[in-house]
Amino acid sequence: MHERPISRVGEMVLGIVGIVFNIIAIILTLMIVLGVSGFEGTEEHNQIQQDLLNDPTFTDPQEAQMAMDMFNGILGFFGIFGWVFIAILIISTILAIVALASLKRNAKLSGVFFILAGVFAGILSLTSVLFYIAAIMCFVRKTPMREDELLRKADQDIQTQETPYRPF
Repeated sequence: MHERPISRVGEMVLGIVGIVFNIIAIILTLMIVLGVSGFEGTEEHNQIQQDLLNDPTFTDPQEAQMAMDMFNGILGFFGIFGWVFIAILIISTILAIVALASLKRNAKLSGVFFILAGVFAGILSLTSVLFYIAAIMCFVRKTPMREDELLRKADQDIQTQETPYRPF
């Protein structure tokens, strides 16, 4: 059977838009992580620590120290969580680029890569939904048959059709 290559423009557009959204999320997350990590040791950070130590609601100095440790722990958590999130988004972007590169050769493999990129981009984020739609299109769309094959198949169907009526 001679197959004509199918146009995969829809999958490419969805993949490229998803990659652009991933890059935007990486840049925004990087700005937030760098902002939070640059907050330590600044005048504002020292002012917050002094306000916690001088807070009259803390009756025990250990409570104030515990609140300061918790505040510093939350800042550290955001820094670590941000870098992990950036790494996961980079993996998602790489998987989407690989899916786009293999789209013409093997659509099913590209669909698998789009699904993995969607999972790494976040289960229900807009980017992952775009990757899921591209994956579904990779799996569902079939290459169209040529006209001469369609005509040959139609001729065979006409010849093999049986009538429900009995001959006289």
